[in-house]
Amino acid sequence: MIKKFFVLLLFFYILAVLQTSFLAQFNLFKWLPNLILIFVLLFTFVCFWKSKKRQGIYYELVPAFVGGFFWDIFSTDFLGFHILILFILVIFMKFVFKNYIQLPAAYG
Repeated sequence: MIKKFFVLLLFFYILAVLQTSFLAQFNLFKWLPNLILIFVLLFTFVCFWKSKKRQGIYYELVPAFVGGFFWDIFSTDFLGFHILILFILVIFMKFVFKNYIQLPAAYG
C-alpha cells in the first residue's frame, strides 16, 4: 500500500510539473487541458470498472487527495480548494456509478 501511495505521489508530481512547465508553452487558443483532473476521473472510472464488489471509496480518494494537493501547490488559489473539489467530484462519481450504472454480469 505504501508503494502504491508513493507511485501515485510521483505520478501526480510529474503530471503537475509537466502541465505547468512544459505544456504551458503549447496551449492552443489559450486552452490547456488539466491533466490532473483527467487522470483522477480516469482512475475513479477504472477503479469502479475493475471492482464492483468493493463498496468503500478509500481507493478513489487517495488519488483525489494527492492530485488535489499538487494542483493546489502549483496554482494561485488557497491550499485545500482543489482537494475539496476533487473529493466532491469523486464521491459524486462513485454515487452515480453505484446507483445508475449497471455493469454486465461478466464484469461484476
